[in-house]
Amino acid sequence: MTAFDFRPTLNAPDDDPYLWLEDIEGERALDWTASQSARTLGLFGGTKFQRDRAALTAIFDRPDKTPQIKRHGHYLYNFWQDARNRRGLWRRSTLASYMKAEPQWEALLDLDAVAVSDGED
Repeated sequence: MTAFDFRPTLNAPDDDPYLWLEDIEGERALDWTASQSARTLGLFGGTKFQRDRAALTAIFDRPDKTPQIKRHGHYLYNFWQDARNRRGLWRRSTLASYMKAEPQWEALLDLDAVAVSDGED
């Protein structure tokens, strides 16, 4: 068994050779990410990838999919993603409403709206 590596440490905080990746908007990190994406798409992209992506998108964007819920107190919570909510929507409903054919959801956090208001992708 090898000894545990305690880096980074207070005495050597910058001993991580990949620390430059933390600068997520830095030119070096963006160039590296673009090259890795191109490499991955070169190996796994193409017609089959596009076909599989379209099939999975159709499955995940079905309007009749069952929401995965968590109960907390008197509410049921759900993180919902579909064609209209690409980034996602945190929402909640009551059990009585959830049991109906068309549940009424209260939006708590719309990540797509936040991205638009912040001007961020």
